[in-house]
Amino acid sequence: MTSLPKRIALVLPYYNEEHFILPTLAAIAAQDTRDFTLIMVNNRSSDGSPALVEAFLAASDIDYAHVEEDTPGVVPALMKGIALATGEFIGFLNADTIYPPHYVSGALALFDANPTAGSVMAIDLYSPADSAAAQKRLRRVLFASRIMRKKSHAGTYAQCWRRAPFMAAGAFDSAIWPYVLEDHEIMVRMMDKGPSIYDAGHYCFPSTRRTNSAAVSWNAWEKIAYGVLPARAMPWFFHSHLAGRFKRRKMMSEALRNRSWE
Repeated sequence: MTSLPKRIALVLPYYNEEHFILPTLAAIAAQDTRDFTLIMVNNRSSDGSPALVEAFLAASDIDYAHVEEDTPGVVPALMKGIALATGEFIGFLNADTIYPPHYVSGALALFDANPTAGSVMAIDLYSPADSAAAQKRLRRVLFASRIMRKKSHAGTYAQCWRRAPFMAAGAFDSAIWPYVLEDHEIMVRMMDKGPSIYDAGHYCFPSTRRTNSAAVSWNAWEKIAYGVLPARAMPWFFHSHLAGRFKRRKMMSEALRNRSWE
């Protein structure tokens, strides 16, 4: 990293992403601000992705760190990046997600416009932002975020947090939550740290390959329960109810390394 202070650290863990990582890096390089540090965490990749990442970043003007985490699993990789993060804010990216050029500057602007916000969340789109399908999804997520204000409506790849309260809440940590759905569990600990901000102009484009993820997600009844239970029940729901169920189903963080689409 350089010594220049950046307002936000962006943590991007990856594992065997040689077929997806370059478009994501190109999208990061195309951001209309450089007020960020990119922290790449190689989570024991066995393909050519680490060399691709290093070659791309070394030739770019991005302020970055490229480190390794040997413990398999998304949460340990996130923890490695979090430990290196500095700045007022921290965000998380996925190796197979495309971020529009205004993604980082938009997140910072939303934090500035909402000084009590604990987080800024992007909306995941699967078609061009001006398409009818995307506009419908934007309306749906914005509506959900208004009626369920203390629940998460964005995956880890779309989340930015105010770093001080995020760290005070324990951040991502295998000792607290070693399972999948860390993107929803973290909201349990952050829901009283300030509102989550969603905006129609703040979005990203995840890969559709991850739609086949039933083996590493909650079942239909668990998802319904998450939607209907009040926010005050979420600590019990995750830490007393889901934790045991996920453990029995072996839905640990490292389960996300299984590539159902390959």
